[in-house]
Amino acid sequence: MEHEGDVLDAVGRSTVADRYALDGEPGGAPDARPRRARDTTLDRWVRVRTLDAADARAAEFLDAARRAAMVSDPHVPRVLDAGTDQRPGGGTVYVVEEDVEGRTLTDLLRQGPLQAPAVRSLVGEVATALDAAARRGLHHTRLTPDSVVLGPDGVVRVVGLGLEAALEKDPPVVSAARATVLANRADAVGLVALVYAGLTGRWPAAAGIAAHRTLPAAPSGDGHPVPPKDIRPDVPNDLDTLCVVTFGPHEDGPRDPSELALQLAPWSMAVWADVLRDMRGERATREVRQRLASREVVPDEEPPVPFAAPASTGRPPQSDSRLVLAIVAVCVVVGLVVALWQLSRIGVPGELSGQPAATSSAAPSTPAAESPAAPAPSTTPPPAAPAPVPLRVAGVTAIDPEGDGTSPGGVERTVDGDPASSWSSERYTSAGFGGLKSGIGLLVDLGADVDVTSVVLTDAGEGGRVELRNAPTGGYEGSVPVAESAAGGVATLTPLTPVRTRTVLLWVTQLPTTDGQARLTVSELQVLGTPVP
Repeated sequence: MEHEGDVLDAVGRSTVADRYALDGEPGGAPDARPRRARDTTLDRWVRVRTLDAADARAAEFLDAARRAAMVSDPHVPRVLDAGTDQRPGGGTVYVVEEDVEGRTLTDLLRQGPLQAPAVRSLVGEVATALDAAARRGLHHTRLTPDSVVLGPDGVVRVVGLGLEAALEKDPPVVSAARATVLANRADAVGLVALVYAGLTGRWPAAAGIAAHRTLPAAPSGDGHPVPPKDIRPDVPNDLDTLCVVTFGPHEDGPRDPSELALQLAPWSMAVWADVLRDMRGERATREVRQRLASREVVPDEEPPVPFAAPASTGRPPQSDSRLVLAIVAVCVVVGLVVALWQLSRIGVPGELSGQPAATSSAAPSTPAAESPAAPAPSTTPPPAAPAPVPLRVAGVTAIDPEGDGTSPGGVERTVDGDPASSWSSERYTSAGFGGLKSGIGLLVDLGADVDVTSVVLTDAGEGGRVELRNAPTGGYEGSVPVAESAAGGVATLTPLTPVRTRTVLLWVTQLPTTDGQARLTVSELQVLGTPVP
């Protein structure tokens, strides 16, 4: 049945704001559930949520969308548009989000429960995203396995951040500070529910947990979900205890997403390598099929060719033969004349050059000077390029362009030649900087232009990623990556060709894990190359 506010496009699809054509059957009351739609202006897929403008939650829904649009985080889908669609018979408010590609946690659990490292990494990434959003006043409060999407690019995204919290029907009437505490606790409990679901493949039913009907319900005892170990004996003790105390009668467990992230750390997304490889293969296959489908269709049967009588293969008429022979004879005579004329001019340099030939009587009595002989090719090999040597470092600076501009002191210990001394960055909740920034760096000043052939970085941790960037402007802005490597242990970053520069930047995009903590701990930094003559 068509909703009274719906307007249909040319192919019978419901449209929102005369721009977003909803996919699927037309009609249905606006209920804020995300629906896939086609942006007819920019020709792209999006997700659209609609809510009746008369709903008491409509204003808060739009306000949450505007605040969510201010969040720039790869873990949070972008809000692209929001507004009110006025129609005869009633209006609707709408929010448009980018279309998220990937598999939800519900999809990933169709093959059965996940291994503990996979659960740690997936929920840990969600926790860091929620922690970053909470600092901007945004919460989710209604997490389910459908809220978590693992993309083919390896990024875990949280769907509905801010919007789901605005849809709560009976929010408690409390102060703003108390509301923040309750929202943080609701997100922490929801994250633990995701841990429980990932380990057992079942959704726990407890106070403060959103309903979810796709996964089977977890068994309960004494009014609380049974411990995960009762369902799956190989569950790690710390994760089992986390679920038991959080769902227990005393409301223990983490109070906010950042606390849970610390309990799950460290983790690594490397455990998802096989799944991501399959997802990328499926995406490539889908793109190829779409390109093939867009090609011009070639008919199975070629159209019939009109019949024409075949050309005769008999002997040509005698008049035609005589004409051909005459043409060939003329060509032969012309060719002989040209050839004889060229032969007659050989040995007559004056005529060939257009200048009068010099006679023997006009020749000078002294012999003409002979032209100098061409030098013999040298057999001496070119000098070998100088071998790279350790270069003097004039100074090193720790930079944090997306932070507060300050970094721990003692960074000069990275170039003091003493492996026993080291410098450490600040500690973060995850290798991805807790979702707060894209990276931190060490800016190395070499005092003058040199040809850099490699940089050796010694870090006490494991894992992580680091880039070597040419930084001609003396900072991250304008720098260009020239090499990349793992950050932990001894990392050697070697450009394809030597880089002539005065300043290089070691830019860490993922932190190594040192003593169970996500941070950078550098004991030695050495730059190899050759001075510029």
